[in-house]
Amino acid sequence: MCTVTYIPTPNGFYFTSSRDEKASRETIPPAIYNKGIFELVYPKDVLAGGTWIASSLKGKTACLLNGAFGNHTKQENYSKSRGLILLESFNFSNTNEFADRVVLNNVEPFTLLTLDYSSGKLNCFYEFRWDGQKKYIKKLNASTSHIWSSATLYNPSIQQKRNLLFNQWLEKHSDFEDSMILDFHNKKHGLGKSEDIIMKGEGDLMTLSISQVHFSSGESVFNYFDIINGKSHILKLTKEEIIHV
Repeated sequence: MCTVTYIPTPNGFYFTSSRDEKASRETIPPAIYNKGIFELVYPKDVLAGGTWIASSLKGKTACLLNGAFGNHTKQENYSKSRGLILLESFNFSNTNEFADRVVLNNVEPFTLLTLDYSSGKLNCFYEFRWDGQKKYIKKLNASTSHIWSSATLYNPSIQQKRNLLFNQWLEKHSDFEDSMILDFHNKKHGLGKSEDIIMKGEGDLMTLSISQVHFSSGESVFNYFDIINGKSHILKLTKEEIIHV
């Protein structure tokens, strides 16, 4: 939800998302849900019923970060949870159709990343932003590594520091098959405790979990690491079923 990285590999990619949220906000570990035309796997936010990352058996993944380009003034009420908007995105044939047709009146700003690898290779990789007034969509270069930090928690100066950390990590770890990007997400890198990749903010705000989709040679695996409880969930996504490993 709050720190996302994408790293291409010769046969696929690593797509990893850290969730920075209040520890008191209950989460259900990844499970299988039937949503619209898709069978999806995702961790579930109990309060709103949505999620920040989901994958389908058909080879699609969507991931959400709070905020668009900068922090915004939060309203008292919104019409729909952003995590439910993410799930709605799977009901459209592609990201362009979703961006064109989705109704976002009175929905809080967000950034949505979508990957389509249904053909056995990564076909489309998009970044869709809603700033509360206007939609922005951009096709991303799938052969380049990327990092995103939530605009609601990390100002441009902090984002720049985190980008530098990521680039330095990439320089030191050229063989991604052997050096797990999870090491980058699951450790402190010397920034302030509320700025670091694994963070601790005010009250019970902290990095709670790490979700990762690893796609390689036509096969995808959904990994979920519950940092607070020290538990791991590994689900292999095939064309016909989801297998708990």
